[in-house]
Amino acid sequence: MLGRAFLLASAAFLGLLAFAFWRDANRDYIPVQQKYLAKYGGTFAIGIQQLFPKVQVNGNFQVERCITCHVPDITKIGPQQAAQRLGGGHPSVIDDAVFAKYGQDTLICRTGGTAAASPSASPSAGASPSASPSASGSASPPTAPAKPGGGVPNPRTQTGALTGGSTAAAPALIGCQDPNATPFYLLDANGHQVSDPQTGKPLVASLTGFIPRQFKGLGIDESGCIICHNGNRQATDQAGAHQNLVANPFAVYNTAPTLFEQNCAVCHGSLGEGGKGPPLNDQDRLGFFNDDYYQRCIFLGNKGSEHLSTIMPAWGLTHALSNDRINTLVHWIRLWQDYARLP
Repeated sequence: MLGRAFLLASAAFLGLLAFAFWRDANRDYIPVQQKYLAKYGGTFAIGIQQLFPKVQVNGNFQVERCITCHVPDITKIGPQQAAQRLGGGHPSVIDDAVFAKYGQDTLICRTGGTAAASPSASPSAGASPSASPSASGSASPPTAPAKPGGGVPNPRTQTGALTGGSTAAAPALIGCQDPNATPFYLLDANGHQVSDPQTGKPLVASLTGFIPRQFKGLGIDESGCIICHNGNRQATDQAGAHQNLVANPFAVYNTAPTLFEQNCAVCHGSLGEGGKGPPLNDQDRLGFFNDDYYQRCIFLGNKGSEHLSTIMPAWGLTHALSNDRINTLVHWIRLWQDYARLP
């Protein structure tokens, strides 16, 4: 009896050992790094590559492993050459021009300054991300955002947990840089603009870029990847690393705010703070739910089990929004997740 138990335990141990060797020989990043070496050459050893962004989180450096597949020798070749290898016009440095457009000190504004009808809670088959949402009221937009009463600020602007950069007091937000652009305004539960009772002017939504000021001036070898692309800092397999990944945050930034206000803000708030619908910028929800959940919620709406019999429209089932637009909204919601809370 004991001999049989010993044989079974030995077989189980050998099976686990074989599985460990198989896993070690089939790492996702190995063929990627081999292809990279064949294309660019280099002297780095095949294996996990780690990057420690210059900006700390709660006083600690946070290791990133994204470079393992993308630019495993970034610390040797530098940000300029790394950006060239990444391609697609990838910036090498978060310089003044990049930060002025995508930094958290600048308001997001819709270009052109044209007005359209207020967004509706019901999905419209004609909804287009290029259509400008409501801008009722003729008052000229202020150059700095008025503080929304009781509004919840964009979590990406909450950088108190970040250290390593400037610790100066936050400057006032910069208004629309384009004189023809119009800021986004706070909306009430009926989709109408909220005006300041003292001035009569519409209250500007403090909707800002996603790059905290501590990263201004850093090269991509100092900033890391997670600050723009999200995802999982320490995953070493493709599925884990790309979970909740925002592949092209600049494109999302350029199209999602108008799409969100036109279709979502009336229920979820201009800043995702919630209203008729749940808050989308809530950090507990963002940390718990993955992007596939948000995709299902938007596509299926009240026809899906998770939001059955609610007021959430079934944007995808009714063909009111295409899959591309739904994915854009999912990525926009993900950009609200606080950098310090990302895995």
